[in-house]
Amino acid sequence: MSKLPNAPLVEVIFELTWPINNEKEQEKFQFLLGDIYSKLKDEYPNRQRLGLVQLPNVVVPVEILANKPVYRFTKNESYPLYQIGPGLLSVNTVDSHYFWEEFKNEIEKITNVLGNSYDFEENASLNMGLKYIDFFEFNFNNDAFEFLHKSLHLDIKHNIRPVKNSNPVFFSFATGYKIDEIGMFNVIINRGGYNNKEGFVIETNVSTKMNFHNFATLQNWLEKAHSFLSDKFKKMTEGDLYNSFK
Repeated sequence: MSKLPNAPLVEVIFELTWPINNEKEQEKFQFLLGDIYSKLKDEYPNRQRLGLVQLPNVVVPVEILANKPVYRFTKNESYPLYQIGPGLLSVNTVDSHYFWEEFKNEIEKITNVLGNSYDFEENASLNMGLKYIDFFEFNFNNDAFEFLHKSLHLDIKHNIRPVKNSNPVFFSFATGYKIDEIGMFNVIINRGGYNNKEGFVIETNVSTKMNFHNFATLQNWLEKAHSFLSDKFKKMTEGDLYNSFK
């Protein structure tokens, strides 16, 4: 998405996952941990352990760690960063550090190191996704459904409000569509908070599957996914709300 001076963007995440079927994968992950760090340490020198602490002589079942981040690697600045775990690689950034071309280059660089370092199974199926998380501040003393209608072009009509114009204590809306050549497109809207403010947290994402042998098509998919999500964001916020970001 293009850089907007007053963008509601909170975080952008690229995620790549693959099946973890046996304990051999845990051993392969340990090799990956060393290889990927040594190849990227000049740019990402800071390493942080996440989640479960590995106790001496205790083997944590791979099922517990599968597709979860175990280590985080950062530059001297906090973002962008990448995270790895058994069956997982993610690349993350935030609005203040987000420029699409730079972020895309980081994704391509890190995933290329992964592809050259990890011993993927023959015909391994990879899941990849690109997601944007935005926060729209809203005062819930006002009508939330009117805001969704006027600002986000989302009409939700029902007759279950106990009091006219009252707002829900929690709110959750999700929908998904299959898009040819891109994969699944999903929108998830929740009432939530950010920086001690209340409003709507909205995630838009695209995800797809690919065979490891087609790994070289990642760059093309990234461009399509980014363009698609950028267009949907503009349509979702079209009007006064989008103009407020400029």
